[in-house]
Amino acid sequence: MDKRGISPVIVTILIIGLAVGLGIAIMNLGKAYVQEEAQCPIAIGLTAAVINEQQQFCYNKNKKEVQFTVENGVNINVNGLILNVIGTNKADTFELNDAKISKAGAYVGRVPYDSSKDGEIRQIKISPKVVLYDVEQICNEKALLIEKIEDCGA
Repeated sequence: MDKRGISPVIVTILIIGLAVGLGIAIMNLGKAYVQEEAQCPIAIGLTAAVINEQQQFCYNKNKKEVQFTVENGVNINVNGLILNVIGTNKADTFELNDAKISKAGAYVGRVPYDSSKDGEIRQIKISPKVVLYDVEQICNEKALLIEKIEDCGA
């Protein structure tokens, strides 16, 4: 048997194995860097629902709660919401894990807020939680800001 034919085959297999291993290592490092640096690279499209030309965000003084309806865009499912209610005396944060909104879906929500203690509502910020690359992310830069909160009435 000729030994010169075996040596080039082994070297070729080693070189291919080394190239594949190096490629996998570089791809994993690149993916980790992109996940660290990326801030919700997808347009979520979270909006306040509008019914009969009225935005569906209001404060019910009798029930002491903020009532709202949000609609999701068509790009990605939302797995939850972080709702910040900023009043003149206090800011409250609510994590709504049950607010799972499918693509182009809607969510009707209510959160407690006492304006007599916490002050008049100045702003509501709703940040969506999405799953990208098997990791849940809170997308603050894609948040929905509401600054005009009407009274729900009776």
